[in-house]
Amino acid sequence: MGYSLLIIEDDKLLGKAIQNALTEASFKTFWSKEWTEAEEVLKNNHIDLIFLDIMLPGIDGYEILKTLKADPKYQQITVVMLSNFGQMNEIDRAMSLGASDYIVKANIDLEDLVELANKKLTFNK
Repeated sequence: MGYSLLIIEDDKLLGKAIQNALTEASFKTFWSKEWTEAEEVLKNNHIDLIFLDIMLPGIDGYEILKTLKADPKYQQITVVMLSNFGQMNEIDRAMSLGASDYIVKANIDLEDLVELANKKLTFNK
């Protein structure tokens, strides 16, 4: 497939589970538990899609999303938000800032996540 994905998720169990599922589906995956790690991955690798948690240490996912969409080097990357917040105002906020999709963590099915990544990447390329 050749697509590279970055998971920015501070929950170790969930981050590892997502990374394993995507790696098994033949994606090249990077997993960062905080934004400073993720910035290094972005600087040193081509990334096609980011799964981005909203609640992160030091900075929230909305700020990261704003930063990505304001930077010409990164604004074309597909970003899917991950959150425990399922309220419409949270979803609307993420979408208005440029997120491609929004997944409530409590509802995550790893097979569906892999399918979503495949859809987003083949649709956008």
